[in-house]
Amino acid sequence: MLCIVVLFSGCVKPFILENLALSIIIGYDSLENERILTTSVLQKIDPSAREKTQVVASTAFTSRGSRISSNRELSKYLVGGQVRVVMYGKKLASKGIIDLVDTLSRDPTLGDMIYLCVSDEEASHILTHRYREISNIGMYLYENLKQNSEREELPSPTIQDFLRDYYSEGKDPVVPLLKRRGNEVYIKGLALFHDGHMVHEASPRQGYLLKLLLNTRKPGYFELATDAEPLTKYLKHSGKENEVKIVFGTVKSSSKIKLLDSKTPEFTVSVSMFGDLQEISTPYSFDKPEAITALENEIGKKLKEEIETFMASLQKHEADAVGFGEIYRSKVRNSKLTKDKWHPMFKEAKINVRVNFKLRHTGAIE
Repeated sequence: MLCIVVLFSGCVKPFILENLALSIIIGYDSLENERILTTSVLQKIDPSAREKTQVVASTAFTSRGSRISSNRELSKYLVGGQVRVVMYGKKLASKGIIDLVDTLSRDPTLGDMIYLCVSDEEASHILTHRYREISNIGMYLYENLKQNSEREELPSPTIQDFLRDYYSEGKDPVVPLLKRRGNEVYIKGLALFHDGHMVHEASPRQGYLLKLLLNTRKPGYFELATDAEPLTKYLKHSGKENEVKIVFGTVKSSSKIKLLDSKTPEFTVSVSMFGDLQEISTPYSFDKPEAITALENEIGKKLKEEIETFMASLQKHEADAVGFGEIYRSKVRNSKLTKDKWHPMFKEAKINVRVNFKLRHTGAIE
């Protein structure tokens, strides 16, 4: 019999793989009397097994205590070296998760690139459901979060990112918010945090805007509807359209945040974008330069409005996911900024938004 020996990071003692229960995803939910429910989805090593995963649940006052309880139910030793995703139920996230995240970060068997997320219901409901087309919910969610953070609407949601933003005086964490609908699990939006507590949720569209403002990886595609009236004379079949629907892909983008007044405080957010038009809902006169300029202006106007709405929502809930506080701290000497000091300042801040949008390609044959 072939035995595979695995060395987990931070551990000296070798483990034989077939003697281990490998956790792929862990979910935490809030119970009464300050207890937590831990649900772990385990990867089965036996390739001949009909079921590819096993679910084990336990309750305790701490995550470590839950692992001890789970081991009592297993014939193999439970380890977390293969954990890819950690999910927190919305109720627990609202109460605060920093202690649980901090404990994970200090576990030598776990890496700091594990993805964090919040479930719109109890995490156990998502992890214990039997999905028709998903054989391993842990790996499915990992791949989903990975590709969306790399290509589309999600900022990076790792433990490292969460703790960096939490311990920053001028920035708050944000993680994906997931929801189950029948046999599907999808990204509903973003969970916004204030002092380690989930306080609000943002839409996937606002996730795109946040990624744009953070200047991290390039955002992907974006759909919007502009007013038809300013574009009427360029519409080839002008009728009773009130809106023109547009999809564009982001080719290049950059954003700059400038502190104008430290007393108010007042900021200017300047966004510059180049996009490729992917789709437009009505035939358009792309052969006229002024028509392209008009379309660019309307797209920029709509993006500006959506960013302003998103900023107002962040300020209302005192969740500085963009990091205006870090800009303030870097520009104001001896500010002695703390989160307790910054949050009310952020709520009252004046934020001016400017967007300059240009189309690189329209898709029209020239």
